Amino acid sequence: MEDDPDFVRGKSRLARKEVDGAVLSFRKALASNPANAAAHFELGLIFYEPSNENTDYVAACFHLQRHLELQPDSRHAGNIAGFIKACKKEIAKDIAMAPIPPSEINAIHTLRTQLAKANSENSRLKSQVEAMRGRLQQAGSDVPEVAVVTGGPPPSANPRGNPNVPPRPSYSARSGQTRTHTLRPGESLYSLARRYGIPFSALKAANPRLMRNSRDLKPGVTVYIPAKRTP
Repeated sequence: MEDDPDFVRGKSRLARKEVDGAVLSFRKALASNPANAAAHFELGLIFYEPSNENTDYVAACFHLQRHLELQPDSRHAGNIAGFIKACKKEIAKDIAMAPIPPSEINAIHTLRTQLAKANSENSRLKSQVEAMRGRLQQAGSDVPEVAVVTGGPPPSANPRGNPNVPPRPSYSARSGQTRTHTLRPGESLYSLARRYGIPFSALKAANPRLMRNSRDLKPGVTVYIPAKRTP
């Protein structure tokens, strides 16, 4: 690789301090043979030298790393590692000091404005949700049970002459009888309150466990039905 005519010419020009001519010759050597580790090394040193106008830490880092890739056992490996580390520090310094283009500054301001608008909208929606929740809590028994068991048809009145649908039960408040109901698919606490003719709030109070965890409200669960109050 060091016998390449362009490489020899580059070394000769470098000895005469013709740096630009040397760079041109070494690049020609790489054009003929991209695996010329010696040419990469020479270019890396030229671009690393801070005292000349050809200093380019990015190019220096590239050529020095390429030299080590092509020639891992290079006798200059120890020094090259230090050069590469210094190049990366200088590159990081240049990036940190680089001015931000006006277009990027405008984009940042736009994003900040959009973020502030989104935060304001989220706060407004949160306030609306809290207000709705307060109204629902004040409504009490007028609020229907939202945990409805799915998987079957909705409950309906007992058609006349249909033996498959049990008749609507009726209990006396004075009998003291404990009533239970086994929940079926499609039924909810709200539908049971209407079916048995009792306030929804009374049914909720009789079944606190189901109100604490609506996931327990499923077919087969026993629901306690409070007795009707006498008027």
